Amino acid sequence: MSWFSRFQAAIDGVSGLGAGVIAAKGGLKTRIATVLASPAGQRNAMAVLRFAKPRLHLKQDLIKCYEGEGTLLLTRATDFHAVIERQAEFEVVYGPRMRLLTGGRDFFLGMQDGTAYRRDTDAMRSIVKADDLKPVIAMARAEAATALAGTQVDLPPMLSARIPALMVQHYFGVQMETDQLIADATVMFHFLFSDLGADPKISAAAMAAKDRVNAAIDASAATAGPETLLGRAVASGKAGNPAFDADGIRVNIIGIVIGAIPTLSKASCLAVEELLRRPAALAKLRPLAAASDEAAVADHLWEALRFSPVNPILYRRAAHATNIGDTEVAAGTMVLPANLSAMFDESVVPHPNRFEPGRPWGVYAHWGEGLHLCWGDRINKAILPAMLTPLLAKPGLKQLAPPDGEGTPFYRHYRLSWG
Repeated sequence: MSWFSRFQAAIDGVSGLGAGVIAAKGGLKTRIATVLASPAGQRNAMAVLRFAKPRLHLKQDLIKCYEGEGTLLLTRATDFHAVIERQAEFEVVYGPRMRLLTGGRDFFLGMQDGTAYRRDTDAMRSIVKADDLKPVIAMARAEAATALAGTQVDLPPMLSARIPALMVQHYFGVQMETDQLIADATVMFHFLFSDLGADPKISAAAMAAKDRVNAAIDASAATAGPETLLGRAVASGKAGNPAFDADGIRVNIIGIVIGAIPTLSKASCLAVEELLRRPAALAKLRPLAAASDEAAVADHLWEALRFSPVNPILYRRAAHATNIGDTEVAAGTMVLPANLSAMFDESVVPHPNRFEPGRPWGVYAHWGEGLHLCWGDRINKAILPAMLTPLLAKPGLKQLAPPDGEGTPFYRHYRLSWG
């Protein structure tokens, strides 16, 4: 059954790729690039690879921003989970660029397991309280109501980036002008995770951004209150916690700032865009959203993000020569486990091409998993439905223009209307 289901998915993938190329505009190379840049094109291509070449070795270094020797693309769910679980063999690579942003010290996202990793992650957990999210979610709901009072919204600046930025200011405790904070967090995230071609312009912009944000953290630390993560980190440092000396405060706070704003904003835009592609699903969701059923909205958001995730692949580097199944992996190989493909693997996901809200959470791979699960996983699960429920309740919701990243992978504008 598994072989046949993979074969059928591959045939459908070839058909979908062909239809996409025919429908696209421009020369053949442009058409192919356009198709492969789209979530649907990526899903189709990965369906073909899951059947024909699930472990695809390439001599080229596709991830040029981090050191590696060749590339291995993995498209089956079992291989995806194996790489993420075997963190000692497949290491995270973000450390060198993260240290450029922090001034020399590692943020735990770029660390392997060990004393420093556990010290910093334990310290960050220690300053989070069980009821911290209540005022954050209340703020998100209030801000969403204000942003959606008319008949149009530009999603990132008015809601999906603005609300996470306010969270950074009021809950994290970093005081900085809102638009500048959004821009700086986004370009640093781009530099760390999405600058695959190592563009010097992105590097320069990120270096300027980190100077502004680190200065804001230092200035805010003097007055941050106990209701903020920054204020608690300062107090913990004064009590002798080595994770929160002056450098540690800056490192750990800038790390969570970088992750919060662009992740939540892009996820919001992608989920709404995917739901708008599915009018029947959106029509069923609308009365639930109108009844403020955030759990039902969340189910639809996670399923929408399965079809169009923030990142379709993760990347790790082989720390030494090893194997994935019967495939040899040389030391230094950049390994790309495709979370998009894993969430559509017909051998483990029932009816993967159906839009089915309410799937078990284990089907999804939105924020990573294992040792390097996104620190903001709990925040993401709460704030996304809080922000988007009132929007998805609007009758006649439609996009006025496609999402616009202004040449970047991160949407600056997404104009919607309703009524």
